[in-house]
Amino acid sequence: MTETKPAWLTSRPVAHAQRNLRPGRWAVLVPAMLLTGSMGLVVGGGSAAAGTLSQASPQGQLSSLHDVTVASAVAPNGDNNPYGIAVVPKSTGELTAGNLLVVDFNSAAGTAGGGTTVLQIDPATGSTSVFFQGVPLAGPVGVAINPANDGVWIGDYGTAANGTAANDLLINAAGSLVATFTNATTAGKANFMGVWGQGVSTSAGVSFYWGNAGDATTGAGGGDVWRLTPNPGAVKAGSSLQDPTCSNGQSTQPVCATYSQIAAGQAQTSIGASASSAAGPQGFAFDQATGTLYETNDASNTLYAIPGAATATSARAATVVYHGPALDSPQNVVIDPANGNLLVVNGAGNNDLVEITPQGQVVATRDLTPGQPGGALFGLAVGADAAGNPVIYYGNDHTNTVHALEVAPPAKGQWLAGKDGGVLSVGDAALYRSIGAKPFNQPIVGMAPTAF
Repeated sequence: MTETKPAWLTSRPVAHAQRNLRPGRWAVLVPAMLLTGSMGLVVGGGSAAAGTLSQASPQGQLSSLHDVTVASAVAPNGDNNPYGIAVVPKSTGELTAGNLLVVDFNSAAGTAGGGTTVLQIDPATGSTSVFFQGVPLAGPVGVAINPANDGVWIGDYGTAANGTAANDLLINAAGSLVATFTNATTAGKANFMGVWGQGVSTSAGVSFYWGNAGDATTGAGGGDVWRLTPNPGAVKAGSSLQDPTCSNGQSTQPVCATYSQIAAGQAQTSIGASASSAAGPQGFAFDQATGTLYETNDASNTLYAIPGAATATSARAATVVYHGPALDSPQNVVIDPANGNLLVVNGAGNNDLVEITPQGQVVATRDLTPGQPGGALFGLAVGADAAGNPVIYYGNDHTNTVHALEVAPPAKGQWLAGKDGGVLSVGDAALYRSIGAKPFNQPIVGMAPTAF
């Protein structure tokens, strides 16, 4: 039989009109950075009213970023509670580069794990649309995208409160379901018990990662990290992508995928927990330079490093990067490509964004929701503005909104000068304490703008 590479992720091309971008905003990072969960905190630029000394330290850089509400994360059917966030790397099919994919974990009734929606959000306009909705999607917790934008992977906790109906879904850029990965569909070759997070790497071909929260009834089956490598080119012509005949000597698997357990024995969901309190290996960020997969575990309040994650063929000992009071139910993690530091959002006692070096030193923190109770944060992703400055996206589960942390826009204002030498600051223009010899009651003889 002649073997052909199937159009397993073929998307119908669509024309995208020029987007109405706000000045100086919204671009996409280099795909290698974007899809490893990377981001940069190089705070560049400035304005007449913006100081620069406070930006010299990691704390200054983190604190100086401007918080903007991007959009509501409530789906048309009422689904809410935004969990995973990813930035679209390339315009293909129904997806537009620079847009966000956001998954809603809760149903309109507030049932944890009852959400069935993946939203696409344009961060420039705040407009939202439904990218995918309905079965077998239920309780999505994480999302990762292939750099070629021909595959969206959704980590799905499932309909059962104890995590026993979890799955991993492959959706193409046209918004069509390609394959469903479960313990049953993979014939037990991988563990999808209480899927809890999603990651991706491009170091040794494209691979995807997920962690297990386990079975909340038994308190077992979790604490693992797995790698899935799709191989659609091995699907024999004419066979199903969901249950294909593989031509590469592998046993039949969805899209002829292979699997490796790369970490085991970590903390997981305790007995008697539910979808609202599930925990385990959750956030993933892959460092292309070192081949290290960074992982957060919200069951043990720990940030781990897994070396050689893209090539490991068996479980490796994960190294503890940080375990301490700065982390409180850590959720997603991204990497700063400028300095290699890790950014983690807390999801329980506080709503901090924490910056940690790979050596385990906490160098900066920022409360993202001042005055709100803990438990607001889960998703974290990163893009860049037109000048290459970072844009960090996060979801606020209390308000069901998606936010961006970005470099503050240039200050707008004017200086008004009097004949007596006095200067009046208007708007955001800096005041340099020049008051002249008299009160400012002389005719204005000049003005100068700052930035517009």
